[in-house]
Amino acid sequence: MLDSNTSPIQIYLLGQFEIVQGGTHLKADDWSRRKAAMLMQRLAIERRIIKDQAIDFLWPDATMNGGANNLYRTIYALRQTIEKAFGSGTAESIFSFNDGILSLDQGVVVDVHEFEQLANTQSPRFNLAQAVKLYKGTLLPDDLYSDWASPHRERLQRLFRDTTLKLVDDLTQNNQFSQAIAYLNPLIVQDPVDESVHRELMRLYALDGRRHEALRQYQTCVQILEEELGIEPEAQSTTLYEQILSGEITAAAPSATATDAATTSTWTPPAPIALEIDQLAPIVGREQELEDLHKALHLAQQQQGQTILLAGVTGVGKTRLAYEALQTATDHGTITLFGTFYEQEGQIPYLPFIEAINRYLAAQSRPVTDNPITHHKAIGSTDPQQEHWALFNATANFLAEMAQEAPLILFIDDLHAADETSLRLFHFLARQTRSLPICLLATYRTDIAHAPTSPFGVLLNSLYREQLQTIIEVIPLAQTAAANIIAHILEGEPTPELVQAVFEVSEGNPFFVQEMARALVKWEQLVQINGRWQLKPEATLRIPTGLTELMRERIARLGTAVVTTLEAAAIIGRDFGFDILRRLDILPDHDLLDALDTALSGQLLDETGTGYRFQHGFIRHVLYQTQSQMRRTHQHTRIAEAIETAYARKAEGLIPYVESLAFHYSRSLDLEKAIPYQLQAGQKAAKLYAFEVAVTYYQDALTALDESGREDPALRWQILEQLGWWGITLADTVRTVDYFERALSMPASEAWQPQPTDRVRLHRGAAVALLTAGDTEAAEAHLMTALPLMNEHEDSGDYAILLYNIAQLHWHRNEYQKAFDVAQNSLAIAERLNDEEGIARAFEMLALACHSTGDWQQGLLFEEQRAELAGPGLDVTGVFDVHL
Repeated sequence: MLDSNTSPIQIYLLGQFEIVQGGTHLKADDWSRRKAAMLMQRLAIERRIIKDQAIDFLWPDATMNGGANNLYRTIYALRQTIEKAFGSGTAESIFSFNDGILSLDQGVVVDVHEFEQLANTQSPRFNLAQAVKLYKGTLLPDDLYSDWASPHRERLQRLFRDTTLKLVDDLTQNNQFSQAIAYLNPLIVQDPVDESVHRELMRLYALDGRRHEALRQYQTCVQILEEELGIEPEAQSTTLYEQILSGEITAAAPSATATDAATTSTWTPPAPIALEIDQLAPIVGREQELEDLHKALHLAQQQQGQTILLAGVTGVGKTRLAYEALQTATDHGTITLFGTFYEQEGQIPYLPFIEAINRYLAAQSRPVTDNPITHHKAIGSTDPQQEHWALFNATANFLAEMAQEAPLILFIDDLHAADETSLRLFHFLARQTRSLPICLLATYRTDIAHAPTSPFGVLLNSLYREQLQTIIEVIPLAQTAAANIIAHILEGEPTPELVQAVFEVSEGNPFFVQEMARALVKWEQLVQINGRWQLKPEATLRIPTGLTELMRERIARLGTAVVTTLEAAAIIGRDFGFDILRRLDILPDHDLLDALDTALSGQLLDETGTGYRFQHGFIRHVLYQTQSQMRRTHQHTRIAEAIETAYARKAEGLIPYVESLAFHYSRSLDLEKAIPYQLQAGQKAAKLYAFEVAVTYYQDALTALDESGREDPALRWQILEQLGWWGITLADTVRTVDYFERALSMPASEAWQPQPTDRVRLHRGAAVALLTAGDTEAAEAHLMTALPLMNEHEDSGDYAILLYNIAQLHWHRNEYQKAFDVAQNSLAIAERLNDEEGIARAFEMLALACHSTGDWQQGLLFEEQRAELAGPGLDVTGVFDVHL
């Protein structure tokens, strides 16, 4: 019933908050004012709110006058947000505010009301299915703790359960057990201790011929009831379990309807997983982890998006476990994408996402221009944050389109090493894919500290708070599992004594077990007697001081040429190409190739389509850290020079490699050479709206400028100013003001002196940041310092903007008449200059001033004049951030 052809405005509250008109979407993240969004949500549910109710709802402690003023501003922000998304005049087609009553237009369709109508009527199965389909998830999941929404949420959850059970009963009568099971699984997710639903699932699994899953469902029920409530299952559940166990309940013969339904569901051939796991030891001792993982992946296939995090220490087998799950999923028709973050290397925003999508596009013979990240089509907004979210939306939509063909898994390895912008994208995808057959699978290390305030710590806390994640702890292996790995490496059975010795050193860490076993073979410390491997009589198992020493000894036994080659490769990165390696002149080409072949056969490297890759990040870490600081610095210099030599003459030049060049030169003998590459890398990141990464590169450039001793005040000013504007975008007020003030405090000289307009621009930037933070006194100091630098008798666009900022200051201080007067002066200058943007800016300030004084009619006239020039896309909500 939610059809854009018959319902021009649609509001979704179940599982998400979104307003849709045709192909245009206004999502929860698009609302810059939280109270405006809250007012819209409550109005959508209740359809009518009296002025006093709205004030008490949003500002319970405010006076009536203060609350009324806040309400008018919030309604203004609500109207602006809607019209920015859908066009001028559309707010009136959604709501009206007359005689103190806020009303939702009768033509607006709300999913909650549609769901209730379908669920509460004596309707056929189709309508029940439509009702269940409309229930995309709990009501307003991003605001689970709002008191006003709780009664509505609980009522809708009960209705969803009852409707689902009606539909399941109808499907069961027609022997469509698989479909019935798919509908029941969301009820278990909604209420894990709903024992009657557990029983129904057991019965349906048995009738569908899936006896093992029926028995497993009972065990799951037992475990959950014990953990959550401390009780045993009811007698009905136990009896049903015994009937299934004894074979009293068996598979029913499928009906014609069920057979037809089964034959219409087909899998699209999946993209192949290009991961070489054949050489790895078999996965053992992971039955429980695999079961938990497969269960979560199964839920994703049932339109219940999952975010699964595999957590554990280095070498415990997180990636290996993920590979096993990916292989199984691929065999069952799931599309699999995968990418990896690398530690110690130059930050490229979104790198694993880009790599994952590019691999998929290549496998499908599609052009790389289809990548929604690297070839994002800007929406044309002047607000960088809006473009930032547009890129995120484009990525989510790309994955959603893929998931229409088949369930999808996106695997991200070493998520803890991600840059802040990539972590934001991961979080966004976790929220946006909850009702889609998409699983986000990621690994992260627990043996490094993740401070709660760090970007990764913030992500973990957010996923936990929003109930978006399933964490599977990957723990060390039991001794029996370690014995299986040793037997695989030795290609024969080890003695219990040998297993015990290796297990004590490795503590069950599978990577360490493999390395110990391989080292014993290389050291020729073993002998086979009566078909079983044991330590030689004259040998003892020497326990290294750590795995680092063990790894170094293992590499050293492969020869000096291999050590030299791998040490140089480790400084290049986890992945490296032969072309750059050979340019370091460490060995003649034939010797270099021999050394790489030896490393490949020694299972230290894997060969890739573009070169080589260390088989485990720990191998590279050991080789990198055990070299002296001076040797690393020297090699970083040579690698950077090699990259410049290799790629400078190519058609695309060095642009694809500026991150690597910034990384290597920043650790080189010539730190100053890093600066231009750091600035280029920052600009590249900003073009992808990865402003956190851009700031990091510019901060690094500032540090390089200091440490290299380079005197370049013009460049320092440029860097500080850009950091300030990006700080405003990221709402980092303290650092923003600091950047601008550091630039303004730079002494002029004969060689360099900023123009007055340059100083005014930075004072304005600092003032904007301070106004947003509510510090009007400090903002005034900056604006009043800037004012004498301008010639008030000379028409200037800069002067018009400065007056606009001063009008903002007055508005924030509730000096509405002063704001109006100064905005009029700004308008007069902009009109003489025929500056359309300046005119529109002045109109928006005049409209706000009028609305704040209660002159709504005049304010609407100014809004209309602004809209004629700039359209509804101009965002003015930043003007009154401090009030809301």
